[in-house]
This record gives sequence, C-alpha cells and structure tokens, in this order.
Amino acid sequence: MTTVTIDANNLSRYRRLATPKSLPAGFLEDRRSVYWENGIPEKDYSKTTSFLLTRRQAQLVYSKRLHEDYIGDRPSPMWPVSPSALLATPTPRLLQLCTPKNVHLNYRPCRQVMTVVPKSAMNANPTIRLSYLARHKTYPPLLIKSRSEWDWCAWESDVSPAARTAQASTRVTELSHAKTDHPLYKPCREVEWSVTEAAKKHTATDLTVKLAHPKSRTSEDYDPRAWNVSHAALHAQASPRLVELATPLPRKCRQQKS
Repeated sequence: MTTVTIDANNLSRYRRLATPKSLPAGFLEDRRSVYWENGIPEKDYSKTTSFLLTRRQAQLVYSKRLHEDYIGDRPSPMWPVSPSALLATPTPRLLQLCTPKNVHLNYRPCRQVMTVVPKSAMNANPTIRLSYLARHKTYPPLLIKSRSEWDWCAWESDVSPAARTAQASTRVTELSHAKTDHPLYKPCREVEWSVTEAAKKHTATDLTVKLAHPKSRTSEDYDPRAWNVSHAALHAQASPRLVELATPLPRKCRQQKS
C-alpha cells in the first residue's frame, strides 16, 4: 500500500479549487422552453385539426364509379331462362360450332404411372451395343500414394533425380530470358502531361488554322443538276448481253404463294 503525503500549502490549494463558484447577483435561471415557464402544459386531445381540401382533392376522395354498361356477376350459377330461348332453333353455323373436334389420328392419351411391361420385353436379350452403353462410366483412381494417405504435401516427387539435377543448355537459357522491348517502343502516355513552353508560344500556320475550323454546309454546296438524266439515257435501249445479265438466276427465283 502506497501512502501519499500532501503538503499544507497544496491542501489549501485543493480546497479552494473544490469550492463551487457562487452565482452572481441578478442571475436568472434558464427556462425549460421558450413557450412556457411553469412546467410542461397539458395536451388537450378534445380538439382536432381541421383540413381545408380543394375541389379536386375532394373529388379524388370518392371511389371510382363503374361504367354505365357494366354488368356485375350473376348472383347464382342458376338463373332463369326465357321461354323464347328454350324454344329457339339453332342455326346450322351454331350446330357446327357445337360439334366437338375429332381427336388427331396420331394422338396418344397420357400413359399411366405404372407401365405394364410385356413378357417379350422381359425375356429379350440385349445386343452387344446396348450392353456396352449400359455399363457405368469408370474413372481413373485417385492420386493417393501408399503410406501418405491424404497428406499430399508429404508425397515424394515424381520427377526423376536426373531431371532435377539436369543443366539447361545455352539455347534453353537464352529462350528463358524475357523478350526486350523494341528500341522505338513508347509506353502509354499518362492522362496528364506537361506542355513545353515552345508548344505554348507556337504560332499556328494558315493551313492549321484552316483545318481547325469546322466544315460549313450551305445551300450553295447543293447542286440540283447532279440528279438530272440526259434525254439520250431516257430513250436508250439495253443490249442483249445487258438484258441477259439483268435477268435473275432461276435458282434464286421463288414462286409466289397464292
């Protein structure tokens, strides 16, 4: 246990610092809120907030009306049939539509879950090919060495001692070296690079200024006479060779479906 000795001068200093400061004259204690002074007022739950809705908001409050031609569901699956409907004679078209369609000739109904195997299938002898396909697939054995189980890090290397102590030839050593870059190769330039003072003070030539301006397209560049066809071309007749070349190949012609 350690004993701390306090000097008399230090003790009087500690007591003076431990004494709280006195409130100055005219001090006013802070209020709990800017809205009340004596406690929290009680809330009156009898009053409610009244909202003022616009004409559009009051219209949106109501549910959407049904269409004037809407017919609701029938109250019961049984409903009365009028005598005229009971004595009505169907038309030939209605009788045709009432007739069910015939089943397709190659239609086969759903087979039962339990299929009956005939005796001929039970006593059938499989072919050599079927027996070969029925065999399960064989996989090579796992690379597990004896006396090591699954500790593959403790396995002995399969590389022969001669291969481990072999010396590479001069050609192999030359090929193992990394290929050097071309003397004129320039790496990718950074996104930001410094511009030289000579480039900043350079004066562009007349051709550079001309090329820097965007190309302007005016109505003067359009020549309406470029699409005019001469009178001789309108009355020209194609030669037999030209007609032969213009005829499509028979193998590429398809007859239109009627």
